Amino acid sequence: MTRRGVLLLGAAALAAAGGAAAVLLGGERPRTEALVIGEPAFPGVAPRLAEAVRIEIRRHDGTLVLTRADGVWGLADKGGYPVRPDRVRELFAGLVELKLIEERTGNPELFSRLGLEDVTVPGGTSQLLRVLDAQGNAIVEAILGRRRIRTAGNLPEAIYLRRPGETRTFLAEGTLRTDNDPMLWVEREILDIRRSRIASATTHRAGAEPVRAVRRSADLESVELEGMAEDFRADQAKVDDLPRALEWLTFNDVRPAASLAGATTLGEARFETFDGLGITVRLVGAEEKRWALFAVAWQERPRPDNPPNEVKSAEEAKAEAEALSRRLSPWAFQLIDWKADVLLYRPEDVAAPPARDPS
Repeated sequence: MTRRGVLLLGAAALAAAGGAAAVLLGGERPRTEALVIGEPAFPGVAPRLAEAVRIEIRRHDGTLVLTRADGVWGLADKGGYPVRPDRVRELFAGLVELKLIEERTGNPELFSRLGLEDVTVPGGTSQLLRVLDAQGNAIVEAILGRRRIRTAGNLPEAIYLRRPGETRTFLAEGTLRTDNDPMLWVEREILDIRRSRIASATTHRAGAEPVRAVRRSADLESVELEGMAEDFRADQAKVDDLPRALEWLTFNDVRPAASLAGATTLGEARFETFDGLGITVRLVGAEEKRWALFAVAWQERPRPDNPPNEVKSAEEAKAEAEALSRRLSPWAFQLIDWKADVLLYRPEDVAAPPARDPS
């Protein structure tokens, strides 16, 4: 009888004895099932994943935790900030589709070569993946090791895995993305307001005079400073930073806005668009980082003549403001540094360099 046949026969015997269960299941479920080469690594797991409320991805240097509340998956240590639903679907699809194709070493001394050492080993590369239900029972529990990616011939990816506390190791075919970086699970774009929509941009750093840039007409490319002394010489490249400040605005970290109630205010920036959006960005300092808090509202204003395509109708802009307010107001975002710098521009930051003495 082939090795596959033996394993299948063993699986049938265990099932008849009432000991079979889904592969790699933890919690209170029995773990006496046979592992069958050529079969799914997690047979029958699909319906149970619908019961999942917690995902843990642990490495030797930390653990990423996702939790589900009211049907939404979020980052547990970021106040539940929502993750991309497609990333969770991708992970669950990978678990369902993963197929055992080869048994590997049973020697613990060789586990590190496959990236399957215990996650407590300092400097190790293994991951412990656990998917739990509301009772804390493990739906999936596996140590994940190195990936095998072969680009020649469009061969499928594979990954090494084993069950915690066991010495049998396997190579499984399929794609399983288990990133430990929380920023790889979220949509990092905060908003993207194109400069052609901006009618005015005002920055006001605490303790400094404000800087205000305006576009006199929606069909003009350039913006100009308003309210400066007559002899003020502006660096136009710096001035142009202001209407671009909300383009492709992304973040490096996030936390609940309520957690910064007592933080020091560093300044504020205010943007108004030709279609009625009003966006206020308040920057605060905490734990040696700058955090941005957003307030978005809409106010009707006359539609400009010959507006660029980016300028929206009143209905579209109002709906956009409501959606942005719902999504952004509960959160504080750590912006990339140069964007935070622009939002805190002072007059001296947009001033042209002193003219050189020709002598």
